[in-house]
Amino acid sequence: MKLPIHLLLLDMLGCVLIGGAMAMHLGDVPLLPEQYRFDNDTLVYILLGVACMMPAVIFILNGIRNRHKS
Repeated sequence: MKLPIHLLLLDMLGCVLIGGAMAMHLGDVPLLPEQYRFDNDTLVYILLGVACMMPAVIFILNGIRNRHKS
């Protein structure tokens, strides 16, 4: 079972979003210019990152489930 490249790219984007949001929130690192910032923007970026990572997780879980059935 190989992970398709589009799911790998989505997973990498999700990791970057979550990592950047954690750096902005915990380290007060301004990764975005002030005009693009808004209240609770780190929470939005974390949720977007998790949403980007979900298809790969679902694909892996379905692969495990299908392998277990056969």
